[in-house]
Amino acid sequence: MLNKKELDEIKENLEMSQNPLFFFDNDVDGLCSFLILRRSIGRGRGVAIKSFPDLKEQYTRKVDELNPDAVFILDKAEVSKEFVDAVEMKGIPITWIDHHESKTKKAVIEKTSYYNSMPTAEPVTYIAQKVFNRQENLWLATIGCISDVYMPDFAKKFEEKHPELFNSKLSAFDALHGTTVGKVAKMLNFGLMDTITNVVKLVKYLFKATDIYSVIEENQNTKQFHKRAKELNEFFNKQMEKAEECFDKNSPVLFFSYSGNTSMSSEIANKLFYNHKDKLIVVAFKKPDKTNISIRGKDALKITYKAIEGIEGATGGGHVEATGAMVPIDDFEKFKENIMAYF
Repeated sequence: MLNKKELDEIKENLEMSQNPLFFFDNDVDGLCSFLILRRSIGRGRGVAIKSFPDLKEQYTRKVDELNPDAVFILDKAEVSKEFVDAVEMKGIPITWIDHHESKTKKAVIEKTSYYNSMPTAEPVTYIAQKVFNRQENLWLATIGCISDVYMPDFAKKFEEKHPELFNSKLSAFDALHGTTVGKVAKMLNFGLMDTITNVVKLVKYLFKATDIYSVIEENQNTKQFHKRAKELNEFFNKQMEKAEECFDKNSPVLFFSYSGNTSMSSEIANKLFYNHKDKLIVVAFKKPDKTNISIRGKDALKITYKAIEGIEGATGGGHVEATGAMVPIDDFEKFKENIMAYF
C-alpha cells in the first residue's frame, strides 16, 4: 500500500491542477479510479486507454486537443517513451498511479511522478479512495476494488449501508460472482464496450450519480447503458455455454477461443476460473492478425511469460493469477504448445 506521504503527494498534484487530463485503463478499476478522483476535485477530462500493452504515442493527440496543465495515468502497467517524451516537451507534469509489475524502462518512469502499490498491489481504485477518503465515493470504490478481485478494508462499511447488495465475509472472487456489487461491476465493464458517444454519456452521468442504485435502476439516463449491458450479457452467456461444452475436463488447461466483433476475454476467463478453480484457464479472442488472450489460474503470470518466450511480437503481463497476452495469429498454436509444455 502507498504510504501517507505518497497519498498526500498525489492529492497535492491533483489539487494544484486546474485542467487535469486523466488517462485510465479501459476496465472498471480504471474507470472507478478516474471517477473517484474527478468527483473529488470537481474538474478534469478522462480518456479510456484502449491500446495494449502500453499507453502509446497516439494519445498525445488528446493532450494537444485538451491542453491540460497536468496528466494523470491510472491503472496502466506500461507507458511508451514516445508518449512521456511528447508530454514532457510540453512542460506538462505526469502523475502515474498503478499496481502492476512494469517493464517500462526506469529512465522513462523517472520522468513521471510514479506511484505503485506493488508488492501488495491494491487496485488503483483503492488508492484513489484513500487519497481523499470521501464517503460519498465509497460505493464506487467498492465496485472498482471488487471488479479487480480485491476485498478492501472499507468493504464492511459499505456492507453496513447496503447489506442487501454485498457480503464482506466472502472472498473477493466470490463477491465478484455472487453479489449485486459484482453484477454492477460486470455491467460497467460491458458499458465501457459501447460506442464512444454512449461511454461519454455514461461517464458524465456517473460524475453526479449519488449511489449504487443510480446504476442499478433503469431511468432515462441509464436506459442505453442497461440496453447495452443486457445485449452483451446475452453474448457472454452464449460464449460461456460454448466454452463449457468444448473443454477437455481431464486436461489441466482449459482452452477456449472465439472471434467476432466483441472482445470480452477477461470476463469469460474470470467466470470460467470461478467455475474451474483447479484449472488454468486460457481464453483467446482471435482477430485476423493477432490473438488477445486472458489467462487465469495458479502461476498464471509465470506461465504467461514462459508462453510468449521466443514468439516475436508477443507481449504479456498482469497479476500472479490473472494475466493478459497478445500473440500474432500465426503463432497462436506455438503459444498453446508453450503453455502445455509447462505441465
